Amino acid sequence: MKFKDMNLPNKLTTIRMFCVPFVAILFILFMLYKNFNFKVDYMFYSSNGHYLTVIQTLIAVIFAFASVTDFVDGYIARKQKIVSDYGKLMDPLADKLLTNTTIIFLLAGGFFSVGQPSFDGFEIFAMVMAIVVIARDIFVDALRMQALKKNAVVAASIWGKVKTATLMPGVVLIILGSFHYVVFAIGLSLVSIGGVVALIGGIKYFLALRQYIGE
Repeated sequence: MKFKDMNLPNKLTTIRMFCVPFVAILFILFMLYKNFNFKVDYMFYSSNGHYLTVIQTLIAVIFAFASVTDFVDGYIARKQKIVSDYGKLMDPLADKLLTNTTIIFLLAGGFFSVGQPSFDGFEIFAMVMAIVVIARDIFVDALRMQALKKNAVVAASIWGKVKTATLMPGVVLIILGSFHYVVFAIGLSLVSIGGVVALIGGIKYFLALRQYIGE
């Protein structure tokens, strides 16, 4: 299907998919700048240990934009009752690729640390919860695939929506966390909440679908 022939929700989903490689490339450039001093970025703010670069800002803007498309395409699809096989397959895939790819780069790039001892425990907990989010997505997808073999479907729950609503702004704030400790702390808090909610949601999916495991 050509892009111009897609309905609006599917176009937004496709745009979100295309945001993923751009985010990955920008993360790599930022890490080259930060860790190897490659002249591929520019620090336009630096004060008392706080800083912000052009690439950091671009990553945050692209991720925030892509996250908004997630809410918008879902809203339009529900309001106009638009359902397509492409949307059912690609929408959740685009969400997970965007979020999990970004989380992996945040972990690899040291974004979960500001080098302050008072944050150490909080940073570790947030990192663990970020890993939980990725593990939960893999686990739930495996459960769904097994359940589909038995024609069993579990409707999306409020836990998934709360996870997304806390995780996505939290990720943006962690990307920008070097700008100020308060921004960083709020980001850690939201990601931690998102991880806890993801864990609860994953357990609920398991309880709902456990009868199909091993069949």
